[in-house]
Amino acid sequence: MDFLTATVLSGVVYDMLKNGIGLSVSNLNGRLKEWMVDEIVSPALSEELNRLNLTDEMSEKTLEKEMMRSPTLIELLGKVKRREGNVIIQSHSGSGDNIGGNKVVN
Repeated sequence: MDFLTATVLSGVVYDMLKNGIGLSVSNLNGRLKEWMVDEIVSPALSEELNRLNLTDEMSEKTLEKEMMRSPTLIELLGKVKRREGNVIIQSHSGSGDNIGGNKVVN
């Protein structure tokens, strides 16, 4: 199973900062859908990223270097693993069925 790396996270953080998106728990969770970030690690990850004072003026490589200097962040990254298998994310409102996957109608 792949672990989230500082390189991957720096790319996500770079995109968020460049688009003016805050490094909040909900924003990080939205960007890290393909990773399993639990309810304990997610706030700690957000808090540590905000503590590092990362800015939109930094390059992706600079962000990665700053992240690699934080032992706390490195430890947190080791706890975030890639999701295995298919992930179905659904939003539903209104009437009708809400089926994820293949549906056979006879």
